[in-house]
Amino acid sequence: MAAENKEKRINIIDTTLRNGEQAAGVVFSRHEKIRIAKMLDEIGVPEIEIGTPTIAPLEREIIKEIAASDIKCRLFTYIEASPENVEIADLCGIKNVILNISTSDLHIKVKYGKNRTWVLNQLRESMSVAREHGMEFIVSAEDATRTDLEFLLKVLNLARKREAYRFRICDTVSRLDPFRTFMLINTILNTVDFPIEVYNHNDFGMSTANAIASIRAGAVSLVTSISGIGEGTGNAALEEVVMALKYLEDVDLGINTAKFREIAEYVARASARAVPVWKAIVGTNVFAHESGIHADGVLKNPRNYEVFEPGEVGLTRQLVVGKHSGSHTILHKFKEFGIDLTINEANDILALSRAMAVDLKRPLFDKELMYIYNDYISKKQIHQEEDDPDI
Repeated sequence: MAAENKEKRINIIDTTLRNGEQAAGVVFSRHEKIRIAKMLDEIGVPEIEIGTPTIAPLEREIIKEIAASDIKCRLFTYIEASPENVEIADLCGIKNVILNISTSDLHIKVKYGKNRTWVLNQLRESMSVAREHGMEFIVSAEDATRTDLEFLLKVLNLARKREAYRFRICDTVSRLDPFRTFMLINTILNTVDFPIEVYNHNDFGMSTANAIASIRAGAVSLVTSISGIGEGTGNAALEEVVMALKYLEDVDLGINTAKFREIAEYVARASARAVPVWKAIVGTNVFAHESGIHADGVLKNPRNYEVFEPGEVGLTRQLVVGKHSGSHTILHKFKEFGIDLTINEANDILALSRAMAVDLKRPLFDKELMYIYNDYISKKQIHQEEDDPDI
């Protein structure tokens, strides 16, 4: 399912089931984890991180169950790099593992209480044990964007010599913007020819932008999660990355995007949080138009204000009647109700609708529009009878 663009293959590896579940307060049940894995597989996501086997025996049982299902995409477990952890991961029956190790001096000294030599030896021993078990591995450099570049390249070269599957650059504390992202990835790839994967956090709201910058710089794989769910501020959102690649970079990953809203809703329910109405790509307001100018433009041709069709991401177009609506929206809405209004009637009903929307501080429901219409027609008939006694 990876796509080709300018002779480069672009891959997505989704971490909803691993880092997504690390979001504070989020716990997926066994059933939910299996269902999310299947939904990602069904839409064509090529790779999935399905959990951390060192957490607990229950987590290993769920990982085994997912591995034993009919899922076709490539499955990865995630562990902190150590020979002992590799042995535990191997018990799950999955031969793909992400070996994570911090590489910044801050993490090495404060988190581990060790030195750079220890990091290299720990990684070397972990990769050797993984190879002994016939496992493919991604080396993940945590806090890579605060790591001395010379040392980061030393870690990368070690991974390359031990035939790692890919090397992951983690922007753990959102140190980068799109410009710095491009420069870093481009510099690395001008030094070492090896498949680079990029993992972004969203502390400054730039995770998707940084992901796209990574691809422009030559990275071949991106870590995403559904709706960007993840520890802290989360990750680059799967739906944002896929649609941005398609419409901004002309790269179609072959993923069934029509299921994006459905998956976003499922993950939101499983994590006990809502999909914000303003959420890019899958929020219900993406294709909701209230402004008279916008609604008129959309009625004439949706391309005036929409980049792609709502059905492409599992949404529907909505023309909302509220404070900023225009008469064209009123005419269109009542035509849907089977009622043809004159322009004068539309303008009168629009004025009444705007007043009610201001009082209620929200758009109006269809039934409220009909209340306004029925009341308007009744009063209109009374006025006609008063003006003409013969009626």
